[in-house]
Amino acid sequence: MNILITGAKGNVGAYLCNVLSKSHTIYGLDKTELNIMDKIATEKTLNELKPDAVIHTAAITNKYICEYNETLAYGVNTVGTLNIASCCNSLNIPILYLSSTDVYGDIKSSPYSEIDECTPINAYSKSKLGAEELIQTICTKYFILRTSNIFGGNDCFVKKLIKGKHTAIYLFSNPTLCVTYIGDLVRVLKQLLATDKYGIYNFTNEGCLSKSRLINSIIEFSNLNVPLVVQSDKLLSNIISEPNYTCVDSSRIKSSLGIEISSWDDRLKDYINMLME
Repeated sequence: MNILITGAKGNVGAYLCNVLSKSHTIYGLDKTELNIMDKIATEKTLNELKPDAVIHTAAITNKYICEYNETLAYGVNTVGTLNIASCCNSLNIPILYLSSTDVYGDIKSSPYSEIDECTPINAYSKSKLGAEELIQTICTKYFILRTSNIFGGNDCFVKKLIKGKHTAIYLFSNPTLCVTYIGDLVRVLKQLLATDKYGIYNFTNEGCLSKSRLINSIIEFSNLNVPLVVQSDKLLSNIISEPNYTCVDSSRIKSSLGIEISSWDDRLKDYINMLME
C-alpha cells in the first residue's frame, strides 16, 4: 500500500514513517514539503502521489499556541484538514485522522464513548472537532481516532521528564486522564487501514489515572530522585480552560478489530525500561 503521512517530522508522524516503511511505500511529508492550508498545493501533491490512503497527523497540538493564535489553530487543524479530506474524497481513498479525547469537553466523570456529545472547551479541541465534522461531512471513507497523552518515540513527555535536569516537578492541575503508548497506537492504525470499518474510534491504553499518579509512576519506574509538588495556581488555570476528566472507553475498537489493549502501567514500565537500558 502507498500511504501518505502528514506531519512526518512530528513524534507520531516520524514513528509511523519508520514502522510502516517496513511493509508499505511511505510518502512522509512535513510542513515544509506540504502546506496543508494551501488547497491548490495540497491537491497537486496528492494527485501527483496518488496514495492509497492518507494518515493525517499534522496539527498544532500546543494548546497555549492555539488559545492565543486561534487563526493559526483553525487554519492548520480545521482548514488544513478540510483540504486533505477533500482530496481524499476526490481520489476515493480513506483518510485516517488522529484526533483528541479533548473534543468531548468536560461534562462527565465516567469514560466517554463515541456516541457521547462533544462540547470542547478550548481553541485546540474546538479546532480538532471542527476537523472531525468536516471529514464526516465530506468523506465516505474515514477513520477518526480519538487518543490522548501519547508517549514513546523520540520526543515525548515521559522521555523529557526522565532526561531533564529537574530539582523538582511542579504540577498546577491534576485532571483524570488516559495515556497511549505509541507502539500500540501504530499497531491499531495499521489494523484499521486494512479494513473498511470506517467511523469514529476511541483508543488509549486501559485504565484511568490522575496526572499526579502518572508523574509519580514515571518517577518511581525510572528511579528518579525528584519530588513532585502539586499546587493550585489560579493564574495558570485562567489562561486556558482544560477538561478535568478525559478518560474514554475503547470497547468499540476492541470489538471491531478483535484485540486486547494493554494497561497503561504495563506499557509505561516497558517504555521506561527500554529508555533505561
